[in-house]
Order: sequence, then structure tokens, then C-alpha cells
Amino acid sequence: MTILNSNLLSKKVMVQLLFCASIISANSYAQEESKTQSEGVNDAEIVTQYCGVCHKVPPAYLMPKKFWPRAVRAMANLSEKRMGREFISEEIGTIISNYYVRNSPQHLPMLPYQPLVPASRAFEKLDVAKQSALPLVVNAKAIDINLKSVNELLVSDAEQNQIILLSHIQGTWHETILARVNVPVNTEIIDYDRDGDKDIIVAVLGDFPPSEKLVGEVILLTQLAPGKFKPTVLLNNVGRITDARAVDLDGDKDLDIAVSIFGGGFIGELAWLENKGNGTHKRHTILKLSGALNATPADINNDGKMDLISLIAQEHEIIIAMINKGNGQFQATRLGQAPHPMFGSTSMELVDMDNDNDLDLLFTNGDANDLQMDPKPYHGVQWSENKGNLKFTYHDIGRFYGASKAVAGDLDNDGDIDVVASSWHNYWEDPSRHSLIWFENNGKQQFTRHNITNKPRSIVSLELKDVTGDQYLDIIAGVFRMDLMIEKIISARTPSNDPHAKNSTAGQLKDAVVIFENKKHINKGVSIGD
Repeated sequence: MTILNSNLLSKKVMVQLLFCASIISANSYAQEESKTQSEGVNDAEIVTQYCGVCHKVPPAYLMPKKFWPRAVRAMANLSEKRMGREFISEEIGTIISNYYVRNSPQHLPMLPYQPLVPASRAFEKLDVAKQSALPLVVNAKAIDINLKSVNELLVSDAEQNQIILLSHIQGTWHETILARVNVPVNTEIIDYDRDGDKDIIVAVLGDFPPSEKLVGEVILLTQLAPGKFKPTVLLNNVGRITDARAVDLDGDKDLDIAVSIFGGGFIGELAWLENKGNGTHKRHTILKLSGALNATPADINNDGKMDLISLIAQEHEIIIAMINKGNGQFQATRLGQAPHPMFGSTSMELVDMDNDNDLDLLFTNGDANDLQMDPKPYHGVQWSENKGNLKFTYHDIGRFYGASKAVAGDLDNDGDIDVVASSWHNYWEDPSRHSLIWFENNGKQQFTRHNITNKPRSIVSLELKDVTGDQYLDIIAGVFRMDLMIEKIISARTPSNDPHAKNSTAGQLKDAVVIFENKKHINKGVSIGD
């Protein structure tokens, strides 16, 4: 999910390995089987024939040895289910499995600890008084809709299934429930009906695991009076929705809504809701493809029409631009693609990273909720430089376990763009691994990492905003405790009389939303981290 990446509790690797099998016809199946049995075809060629039909073949180093046989068996089983016939025979499955076991490591390499250069800024945790025994905050952002408080935060709480307004009034935080929806994942604040006040567009996932369930919704919360909202469902009976953005896509001067439907399996698409007036909308499908994490509007080719840029996960792992050709027509253009289908994409932002007046791509990969859930050494933060004519050049910022979100801003007020990144899947038992870090830009897009904190764990939502009024950007963080969710599921399946049942965190309140105040660094010590 912008989220959290919307891949919660998924068997993502299995989907990545299996998708190719579902699109092959009976004739091509027979041809492929005949080829693999011919003389001179080696194991690597067999792997390519079966696992490389619709995406890049996963390199063996992506998982430890012991997990590959399970992945290959899952590929064979799902391909048979989807095709209605055996696609990967036991003989072929054994060849593929042996290939990966033979060429994969016993264990994944660990990211090294590195001494870091002291920073000019430090970050002090502020009390927001938003806690939960099972924090599942997918999104938290600073807003201004009530005008009665110094600070207001809008929270998408997937544990309570609520949209919550946190208002800071006379030194105390007050909580107001604005709507009850099933797994809200993103919100946008905008005067959608153009009556002079701010409304809220809510993207509703509906369910955590990727599936073909039609549980996604787009809900408009129309503000009737300060802090009072009326919910209206604009779209439902579709796959799991990860993003909804208001934008004029057809040039008729009203606001339409761009929608990313992550879905799962064969369900998923990029779509837009055409504003027909009088509160009515017409849905248009732009691209049928599962796995879209966002639908970000921008005029990426500078032709005066709003395009849509989306990071698409699952086995695709691509950043794609839907170029607006006018008259409701869009043309897909690939802006970048990951080196392998297990990249684990989690978030993407459009930002001018190098101050050259065009939009670059800032993105993260850190999804490890698959067949092998250890944090991956290839997780991290990167950006792609806009070179013009829809061409982009990749730049690494830094490797970071479980990178879930990266946001850009000038944290030290030196005129260049720094980056803050969060982790939601890490080696939390190691105090030298961190949930929040920042990369300081030296002005030449060369970044130095500074650790911020390892508490709270599992931060998936980030926003930079000056909430303290000192002209420095502070950090607003939303906490999504995936580890506690898994622990809860395991505990529910464990007999209550089992003395080894794990229940150490039951009932303990933990941070759900945190503000980190940006302050001058006094003690310039050296920090250590992944």
C-alpha cells in the first residue's frame, strides 16, 4: 500500500512465480514441454522457458536454498489450478527446484553496520496520545479543516476501521471519528464540490491479503459544517483499492478521480471516475493489471494534460506513466522496471530531486511478506532522474531493510532535497537496526545516511511538515505493526494450555502515530545501523 504496500499477509513471491503459467495456451504449453524434453536443453533454459514467460526470471540469490522447493511446488500447483491441466510436470518441477537450490545461498547476506557522519539536525519524539494494542495506521497526515486547533492529523486506522481526526486544542489531543470504513489506506483533502470548504476522498482497501474479492471502495466525505462530514460511496464492487486522487483528466474544468485498484490475481486496474455533475460519476478503465500501489497525477511530459504515474508491484515491478492523449484516452509508457520480480516495491513519490524544474521518481522496495519473510539485503531507497522525453536514469540512495516509504524535503534548510525513509519489516530484535532514517543531500545528490530511531517499529506512513512553527520540517509517522498482527494470528491458533504460547505483548499500548520534531543536533555522536 502506499501503504504499506497493500501486500499484507500476501504470498507475493508465489504470485510472482506463478503468474506466467496462467497466460499460456494449451498449444504453447505442448510446444514448451516438447522443447524441454529435447536434447541439448540445459537446466537454465528450462527455468527460463517456464519461469520467464511474462516476467524476468528470478535470480537464485534472492532466497535461501531451503525456500526454493516450496516456491517451485507452489508454482506448479497454481499453474495447474489456473490452466486446468498440468503445466509443470513433476520431472520439470524437480529440475527447476534443483537448479535454484544448487545456485542459491544457504543464508542471505546481512547488510553491514556502518559508522555514520554526525548530522546537524536531530529528531525528538513528541507525544500525540494516539496508541493502540495493535497499531495498524496505514496513513497519517497533517491537515487543516477544522480551524479550531493548532495542529490536525487525519489518520487512516485499519485496526479500528476508522477515519480519525486528531485535533490539538489547548495542549491536548482530541480524537474525532469522521467515518467507519473497512481498511482505509489513503486520503486526499480537497474542496471536491467547490463550495469553499475542504472535503476528504478516501481510498478503501477493504481487506488485507491480495485477492480477487470485490471489496474496494472510493468514498467522498463531504464537509457540511466545520468537522461534520457526510459519506458518499462513489465506487464499489471492485478489487482492493490503494489510492484515489482528485484531478481534471478530461479538461472540462471539474474534478475527476484517478483510482488504483491493486486487487489480486486477475483483478486489478488503473481507472478514473469521470465527473458527470450532480454527484454522478462514470468509471473508465485505463489499464487492466493487478498490483497498482498508487495513481499519482502529474503532467509528466509537459503537454498541458494531466497524466497518471503508478508503481505496480506483484510480478510486474514497474513504474508506468499513463500519458493523457485527450478524449479520455491514455497511452502506457514504462518509465522504469526492477531488475527482478521479487524486488518488493512499496512506495513512489514524484519530486524534483535535483532542482532542475522537472519531476523525478523517488521510490522504495522493502516488501518481505512472501514465502521467505526475512528482510532482504536488496531492499532500499532510490530515485530515477528525469532526463526529458520520458527517459529516466536510476540512482541509488541507500540499502535499508524493509523500506516502506520515502519522502523528500529540505530538512536542514540548506536549499537541497533530503530524504526520510521508514522501515516496516526489519530485524527488530537488533537495536542497531532502525525504523526511521534520513539521507542528507550534499547538494550534488550524494546522500549521507543518519539514523533517527528504532522505536516505534514498523513505520509505513510518512509526511514532512512544519508542525512546530520553527520553519523546519518535522516528521509525522504512522505505525503499522505487522509483527503483532502475525503474532496475534499465531496466538489464536495456539492452544491456550500450551505453556510455550507467545502472548508477551497482549494488552500493552503502543505508539500508533508519532511526530518527530526537527531540532538542532547538540551531541554529534557516531551512530550505527543497517
